[in-house]
Amino acid sequence: MIATAPSSRAAFRGFTFTELMVVMVLAGVVTLGLVTFYLNSQIMWTDASTQVMAQRDATAILEVMRDSIQTAGNAAVLPVPPDSANKLVILYEPGGAEQTRFFWNAGDSCVHNGLGNTDLGAITPTKVERFDVSFDQVNGILTVDSLRVRSTAGQDLTLSTSIGLYNR
Repeated sequence: MIATAPSSRAAFRGFTFTELMVVMVLAGVVTLGLVTFYLNSQIMWTDASTQVMAQRDATAILEVMRDSIQTAGNAAVLPVPPDSANKLVILYEPGGAEQTRFFWNAGDSCVHNGLGNTDLGAITPTKVERFDVSFDQVNGILTVDSLRVRSTAGQDLTLSTSIGLYNR
């Protein structure tokens, strides 16, 4: 049997430059897609997380108010200067003495509670854009018409509720 020399092309096994470039471009496209997907999911997770924290804080404000309102005998709602959209809520004990108050503070844009001229501080650190409250004197129902908070990511969230005064 006579041995023949391999052809010049068959002697060199491996990849051509063109094949290598096609593989590198495809790997780059796949990697870019994965990185984009990861970054977008991180952004969505962060936005959702800050919105949940703002909702938790808004709910905490309403819960603190509910605990005080339910034991109150009467209430008064007054506008907070300079913005009449935000209100001051004064709750009175059944005997007529002031029990507590809730108000929007223009200095830090938070809802505070206090007693008389004593400010006990912000209920939560979340910024409140609107604290609109009304009181139905006949039925003894205090309604938070709009509690609009802003998350740290800039999303607005609005809650509202009605709470009855049980000690009228």
